Amino acid sequence: MNELALMTTDEARSALDTARIAVLPVGSLEQHGPHLPLDTDAAVADALARRVAEGLGDEAVLCPLVGYGLSEHHLGFAGTLTLRPATFMAVVEDVITSLHHHGIGRVLVVNGHGGNIDALRLVARQLRRDTGVMVASVMWAVLAADVAAEVAISDSYGHACEVETSVAMALFGDRVRLDLLDQPRERRSHDEMTDPPRGVVDEPVWFHEWTTDGAIGSPSAADAAGGEAIVDTFVDRAVAYARRMVDRPIPGMT
Repeated sequence: MNELALMTTDEARSALDTARIAVLPVGSLEQHGPHLPLDTDAAVADALARRVAEGLGDEAVLCPLVGYGLSEHHLGFAGTLTLRPATFMAVVEDVITSLHHHGIGRVLVVNGHGGNIDALRLVARQLRRDTGVMVASVMWAVLAADVAAEVAISDSYGHACEVETSVAMALFGDRVRLDLLDQPRERRSHDEMTDPPRGVVDEPVWFHEWTTDGAIGSPSAADAAGGEAIVDTFVDRAVAYARRMVDRPIPGMT
């Protein structure tokens, strides 16, 4: 695997000359209930990006993780650190612009945090308009939503729930606080049209308006096997998409 951070500049030059796509993991640092670490989204994104890059082989170069994201809706819980949208978008855009400078015309962003989705869409549109670089973003909870729904037992899920906790168990189970899973706290509905995962109205809701412990759903029902099914599905679909992306010509680029 071509891991950019571990290379010398000469090794990077060779890898970048060979690679046809860069894989960029993007996460966040935010509360994940009483049982998951603050860097869950970042750790998930990094682990999944590594698997995707491995699947793509020499056609891909793996970039270092962008570990901060848009998490203002989690600031009601201690430890959450967030960027402003303009800052986050500028960081991602600058990283991808740098890759473009070195000859990379396609970037697959492996996103671990739902709060980043809208900003990443805008970055991709701006970069295609201004530079011609093709940027696609994939998130496990979206790309493998059908498998996640099979793991879920709750009507409302999507954060530090049975689904995300299952994914964490599959990727870094030693960091999941199993001793704290069986501590039910109050869950609240904000509105049936905004509650995850089927919210259809876009209204900012702070997480402490949904839950007293930072989690939603039923994390005690998490299962490593279910997490592995989600992970495997995501990686297979992301790799397949990236290969199609590599095969599509970009006007004026190779």
